[in-house]
Amino acid sequence: MKSTVLETFLLGVAFGVGVTVLSLYAQKPSCLVASVEALAEIGRKRRAKEEEKETRRQELKAVGFSDDEIDEIYP
Repeated sequence: MKSTVLETFLLGVAFGVGVTVLSLYAQKPSCLVASVEALAEIGRKRRAKEEEKETRRQELKAVGFSDDEIDEIYP
């Protein structure tokens, strides 16, 4: 019983979000595209920052720092 109610609720939410996005795209397509591009850019920056952090961790480990010392620098 609960799963049927939950599935119906989630289907309704997904439908509502889809209709909202579609209506926003119909009104101002460039605005929606710009928003998606901005979100993608945020994701790329976050990934680049994580990659840089991992590279620096590897460099410090190669120099001889322990994992605990590196964790103090990069929590």
